[in-house]
Amino acid sequence: MRDLITTAVTRVATAALAVAAGLVSMSGAAFAGTGQVIAAPSATSFGLLGPVGVVAVGVGVVGMIAGVARRRRQELAHSVAARKSVAERATAARAERVADSRGSASVPAPSRAPSAERTGQQPRVEGSRAA
Repeated sequence: MRDLITTAVTRVATAALAVAAGLVSMSGAAFAGTGQVIAAPSATSFGLLGPVGVVAVGVGVVGMIAGVARRRRQELAHSVAARKSVAERATAARAERVADSRGSASVPAPSRAPSAERTGQQPRVEGSRAA
């Protein structure tokens, strides 16, 4: 929805700028027909197109930089969201495995032989040379 609104606003703004540029370019022809003398631009002056062109290029470059920055922010947000969802799925899978292993786990085996536990004596080590 957001992209649709952005696209619509961009198209309307582009059309408005095209109409404004057409009106500005037509105003020069309107002045020429009124009988006023318009001085021809000399080779040393830029006229109106020089500064306007420089400003237009500057605005275009700033717009492109802003667009690239916006795109990178969006990609970063998507990347972070994807990593977060993968981490959440991995955590959920781990928690499920732990829950399954705890539910079916039996009592751990004794650490000593059963005969030694009953008598309270230490188990005898077979084959030892110590006497």
